[in-house]
Amino acid sequence: MYPLTPPQILALANRVVGNGSSDLLCANLEGQLRYANSSACKTLGYNFSELVQKKIADYSPNYSQDIWDGHCQRTISNGSDEIYTYHENCSGTRYPVVIYSVPHIISETSEQLICSLVKDAQNSYRYRQMLEMVEHSHRIGSFDYNLRDQSILVSDNLLAIMGTRDPDTLKPDAFVERLSREHTSTWNAHMIDLVRGYHRMEETLVVSTAGGRQSLMRVTLWSVLNGGTVSGIRGFYEILDESEKERMVSLEENQRQHIIRALRYTNGRVTGPNGAGKLLDINGKTLFARMKKLNIHREDYTNR
Repeated sequence: MYPLTPPQILALANRVVGNGSSDLLCANLEGQLRYANSSACKTLGYNFSELVQKKIADYSPNYSQDIWDGHCQRTISNGSDEIYTYHENCSGTRYPVVIYSVPHIISETSEQLICSLVKDAQNSYRYRQMLEMVEHSHRIGSFDYNLRDQSILVSDNLLAIMGTRDPDTLKPDAFVERLSREHTSTWNAHMIDLVRGYHRMEETLVVSTAGGRQSLMRVTLWSVLNGGTVSGIRGFYEILDESEKERMVSLEENQRQHIIRALRYTNGRVTGPNGAGKLLDINGKTLFARMKKLNIHREDYTNR
């Protein structure tokens, strides 16, 4: 049996790749498309002539030159690379994709290309892991954020809950804009812990969701480890019942109840080493002023 000749191999590859069921896109280091097979043209909704005139930024809304440069560098250095991102077809529909790339040099011109097979990320292991045992209700939305390439996968539920079509607005450093000012420092502290080492965050926060509505949400995030180092952050947001939101008290009322608990514990004593001020780590004069403002009388909590 004779081995296949180069022309035969080329013809076979062209038939498999050019008319294959997987999308193939080839671009140069500047992000200019140089080739697209028929499957990619169909998925994005352009004919071949239209598509090869485009740059990656024209159909990849999360594209940045820095991200592309990093992907190209890893592809060339390692022989291949994988990245998650979003594509947008000619109708404006955005969908998550996983891209598997290999380097290729055009021998006649020495042009460096990055050739990528593009697949629907919703069928990927990473996407299934993100949803596993979490997204069983329309009230829950989940995400998976990769620290290396800063890509984020977001479930359709979460996009709908948050009222956005842009997954980038749900990255941890952007999500903080949806929180009230008093929760910002708590959020930032958790983010530092999440990237330093394994950490799990569970907080109940009021979040700005679709239509600018302030929704009470249970936020659960955890570090994703790869080889002992943190490679990403995964988590989900769950809308809680409005009845739970109604049970929340104002900051002033919460402060009042806190002071009353301290007074009961100290038998109405405010100052001194055994007073409520010491327990609450607050100056006695300041505490007296706060009690007056909140209409708290220490005598009411003294055992006679």
